[in-house]
Amino acid sequence: MNVYNSNDTIAAISSPNNDHRVIVRLAGPQTFDILNRICVSPVADKAGITTGHISIDTGITIDGVVYLFRSPRSYTGDDLAEIHLWANQAITEKLMEKLLSLGARPASAGEFTARAYLNNKIDLAQAEAVNEVITASNTFQLAAAENLLAGRLGRLSKLIRESILDLLSRLEADLDFSAEDISSANKADIIAKLNETINRLNDLLAGSIRSESTLDLPAVGIAGTPNAGKSTLLNKLLGRERSIVSHQRKTTRDVLTGEFELPGCRCVLFDCAGLIMEPENILDELAQQAAIEAIRNAMVVVFCVDITKPQWAEDIAIRQLINQSNLTAIATKIDLLSEEIIAERLSKLRTLFGCDFLPVSAHSGTGIDNLKAQIAERIIAATSGQGKSAADKYGIALTARHRQALNNAVHDIIQAKKEIKAGSEELAAMMLRTAYNQLSNIEQHNIDEQILDRIFSRFCIGK
Repeated sequence: MNVYNSNDTIAAISSPNNDHRVIVRLAGPQTFDILNRICVSPVADKAGITTGHISIDTGITIDGVVYLFRSPRSYTGDDLAEIHLWANQAITEKLMEKLLSLGARPASAGEFTARAYLNNKIDLAQAEAVNEVITASNTFQLAAAENLLAGRLGRLSKLIRESILDLLSRLEADLDFSAEDISSANKADIIAKLNETINRLNDLLAGSIRSESTLDLPAVGIAGTPNAGKSTLLNKLLGRERSIVSHQRKTTRDVLTGEFELPGCRCVLFDCAGLIMEPENILDELAQQAAIEAIRNAMVVVFCVDITKPQWAEDIAIRQLINQSNLTAIATKIDLLSEEIIAERLSKLRTLFGCDFLPVSAHSGTGIDNLKAQIAERIIAATSGQGKSAADKYGIALTARHRQALNNAVHDIIQAKKEIKAGSEELAAMMLRTAYNQLSNIEQHNIDEQILDRIFSRFCIGK
């Protein structure tokens, strides 16, 4: 990826493919020259908004709006423009062809944001936040990503680095007078300050939200006995026939998944084999193992109980496999019973299982909206952080790179503590310098180009 040469001009479509409003970005030294060659009326040679006709091809012009940003007051730090059109894909492709023929080149993934980073418009953590905002799967992750974009992680890490630097200067000042032993009081004070720093780093790790990719979407499992209505429910929630529905028991053998949009968040929804207490053969056993493992890893488990059954002994046994904290219990197939019988059986289920059941019919749709709301509420509560106070205090999306730097810093400070207690102040100072450098890696600009490639290659084209 050629993101390190800002002497050329790049172009890319930065709007979604299915959007009728098309946004084409252009950045680099030739931006205004290229615009003047495609706009029927010359654009102003300064920042602002211009409306008018844009020449797409010979004999083809279209109305558009051009947003102009002069260097260095732009997102990338270069001369930058956004061309907004209401056009189809064919027109958009023709416009891109024209821009490239006039001297622009196609932008690589994340290249606009990479230029903003390289031109010191944002630090590296903020650059990564752009991608986290785009890929956030729920409102909490979005808010955490926006905190990262606002530079909150950089500010917090700077405060912690300053604390480490202060302790390091004290330690090295004592080393300058190596003929004298460091006083016990001074040593105890440095260790206490190091403990405070470790706690701040651990709070940042525990209270922040992990935001990596679609692979990390929260998992919601549908569990229950065979023929409890799980497959029908999966199809209803996903809005398509993802699972085979049959009156024959044990139709579903594998774990079936689909991405599911909820109010305020997204998740991976899965249906697995009906749970039975006594597998009849090796296929049953393998299906049970896969189902139980999937349920254990789920953030929310929708426990389905067929309300039309005469007794629920098998369901009671299966209920023990599901953690109470993950449980959302529903009574299925309510469309087959009268309201009076439903009320009576819901009361009986509450007594037998010790929890309330949400009445649902996947066929009629009754209760489906309430179920979606309950699942979303549980996911948002679970992904808002390990502790509410910590999440409220920090609320920052951390990538794997950030977490590694923070964990490494914690490890180095713990080692520094051990060295101070052992009387090896010189080694302790070395470990503190290493911890300081680890935290500097979160936002520093002198970072290996291969690391930059890995970071920005995860972005969309046009961002």
